[in-house]
Amino acid sequence: MPKGVKGDVKAGLGAEDVVDTALRMVERDGAEALTMRRLADELGTAVTAIYWHVGNRDALVELLVARLLEEMGDVHAKGPDHRTRVAGLVHELRQRLLARPHLIALADQRGLTPAMFQPVQAALADELAAMGVTGKEAGEVIQILQCHVVASVVLARTLERSRSHEGTDPEVWDGRVSDPALVAALATAPDLDRAFGLGLDALLDRLLPRKPERTRATRA
Repeated sequence: MPKGVKGDVKAGLGAEDVVDTALRMVERDGAEALTMRRLADELGTAVTAIYWHVGNRDALVELLVARLLEEMGDVHAKGPDHRTRVAGLVHELRQRLLARPHLIALADQRGLTPAMFQPVQAALADELAAMGVTGKEAGEVIQILQCHVVASVVLARTLERSRSHEGTDPEVWDGRVSDPALVAALATAPDLDRAFGLGLDALLDRLLPRKPERTRATRA
């Protein structure tokens, strides 16, 4: 143990505890709030203990990004058929991006966005191949689905930072339309989850149309 650290290390504190706490801080307060002093206060230990376990702030951020990449690599294709599993993977990607906004930004700053997306791309490619969709066509499908996810996440972030989520002020419609139900609907916050799901269904209908089941008559 380096000189001056002995006695500063909180009993039972380990590197994983430091990373877990730093992760919670980043997602709660933003990456700019992550300082070694604040982290030490959060853990109830000395700053020297943080350096002992994980190194300096840059080293800690690298550990946080590594944790994110590990999480993003743990993908699960679920469902009774390949198209359902494709949809599930796309929904899972969106939820993970929404859940880790600040950590996603840190990974992007380090040029690791391609590595972050690669596991789900590989899982999608496997499902598409099982449907007979490969090569350039499969690549285009994956890119389109990824764009749909990213657009939805960016919209969600934008609405969080603005008042747009409140809907359209009913007064702007005064005298312009005679449809109160329409005005009332537009005055409510948009349901982004529903919009994403409907958009995804439409994309899959266009990109991966369901093949009609063959009847005995058509097989004869």
